[in-house]
Amino acid sequence: MDRSRLAVVIPCHNEVATIGQVATGASAFGHVLVVDDRSTDASCQVAEAAGAEVICAEAPGYDGALSTGLKAARARGFAFVATIDADGEHDPAVLAAVAAAFDAGAPLVCGVRPAPQRAAEHLIAVVGRLRYGIRDPLCGMKGYSAAVLDAWLASAAPLGVNMAPAVMWRKAGGGFAEVHVSGERRVGRPRFGRALAANLALLRAFRTVAALPPAEPAR
Repeated sequence: MDRSRLAVVIPCHNEVATIGQVATGASAFGHVLVVDDRSTDASCQVAEAAGAEVICAEAPGYDGALSTGLKAARARGFAFVATIDADGEHDPAVLAAVAAAFDAGAPLVCGVRPAPQRAAEHLIAVVGRLRYGIRDPLCGMKGYSAAVLDAWLASAAPLGVNMAPAVMWRKAGGGFAEVHVSGERRVGRPRFGRALAANLALLRAFRTVAALPPAEPAR
């Protein structure tokens, strides 16, 4: 795939230790768009030094940063958008498989991690596989074609921890591909934590996404 057609959106909150390596690796495959979620360290400067375009999240939090990046990528006219995390859990080299899936005609690409981290993620993975065929709905590595993104944007639905565009597309019968995601397991506290409250928050997000209507491409 011509790298000018792909944007790589990376939400970032205080990831100075890893964002430079992630942004550098991703730049081999497309235009890197780092969305700063109110970082208080030097993440933005490191990302810019690695050649990324850095913009500020319109709303706080993971979904706020991702939504800002996805909208910005479409506004810039990219035909395909991939999302990866800034903490090194997603090896940017997986973007080669994402690009290959797009080239093969897949409108949606979903990452599959070696193993979920929390109890809620295991449950969501089981339900996601049975209902939608998506083995790891909560994986932050996703690949969206313009058709998938535009259908989600037109619905005005919440992002739902980066699950809604994929689930709504699958509800409409849309095709997709999956790629295996490797990387370094995060050191320190995960973005959503491991406590009971974090598990409940993820389950609530999935319940909201599961209740959304199908999102079909504009005709």
